[in-house]
Amino acid sequence: MPHPLPRRRLLAAAAGAAILAAPARAAADPIARATITPQGGMIAGTARPAPWRIGFSDGYGATPWRAMCLAAIRQEVASHGPQIAQLLVRDAKGSVSGQISDITALIRARVDAILCIPNSPDALTAGLADATAQGIVTIPFNLPVRGEHWSSYVGTDPAQKGQALGAWLAAALHGKGGVVGLGGVPGNPYTAACWAGAQLAFKGGGITVLHFADAWWQRDRARAVMAGLAAALPNIAGIWCDGGQDAAGALDALITARRPLVPVTGDDYNGLLKLYAAASAGRAPAFDFGLMSEPSWQGVIALRAAMTLLAGGSVAKRQMVLPAMITPANYAAYIRPRLPDGVLVDTALDDATLGRIFA
Repeated sequence: MPHPLPRRRLLAAAAGAAILAAPARAAADPIARATITPQGGMIAGTARPAPWRIGFSDGYGATPWRAMCLAAIRQEVASHGPQIAQLLVRDAKGSVSGQISDITALIRARVDAILCIPNSPDALTAGLADATAQGIVTIPFNLPVRGEHWSSYVGTDPAQKGQALGAWLAAALHGKGGVVGLGGVPGNPYTAACWAGAQLAFKGGGITVLHFADAWWQRDRARAVMAGLAAALPNIAGIWCDGGQDAAGALDALITARRPLVPVTGDDYNGLLKLYAAASAGRAPAFDFGLMSEPSWQGVIALRAAMTLLAGGSVAKRQMVLPAMITPANYAAYIRPRLPDGVLVDTALDDATLGRIFA
């Protein structure tokens, strides 16, 4: 699911090319297991001497995902030693006007680059354009900023992810059967785009959509929603979700109702992987799943892009991330059995760091 308000070499021109997934432990270099598609042509940087000062404007840092994102950025900064003199972090705490002020403050601090997760696709346009005009490298990521007056954007395409999850579910059901869909907070654009992509994947085949409901990306809500759907719909063959909390809650409801567990989709919620491991212990796999994350390591890609431009290299105007698919075949590389359910496992962070974040 998205994370708006409510996973050693620099990226150079060649880094825009697709990088295929690798079957490494999840804590390995996250870019090595992702597909990154360049869009919008290449942008050339202007070399300036290191060490550089990097600013990070976080629109709302009070979520576990944002804490994981910042920790990954700090880890990447540390890996570059003397190339980065300082990382200046400002948290707008959900305020659009506060983030506008934060961007202004980073410009006045004469940083060399600004990384940004925007609170608004429109309100930060002027501030980032001003920074870019003053020669500061600007890299919005995770959530978009309208226009083109920034250096490069890093993010995922929810429609593409939704279609990939829909295609996985259709294949898991051998192209036929009735499915239900569970989304996030009512009216959010991420779920809308994901679900539209999923329906494209279902179109023209034998998949029938029985019902779609909002489940708020909350396991308890999804459990209650699915309990009602299971009682009303006896022939649910699969469950499409854009969030792993929804998927886990839906399966909880089927377990309580003593219904067969069915294939599900979602994101990289540790609780779902732990549910699968517990339900499958000592016997055949209990259910099938296909998961795609909203990687907290997008900030690492954004930082590497900024450093490439500061070194005089080139990056794509847009770097679109398609995370690896997590399934029963590779989930052992991602599950964190000793950590809380809320951990998002498509991460570059080790268990000790995650333990501190989720303490």
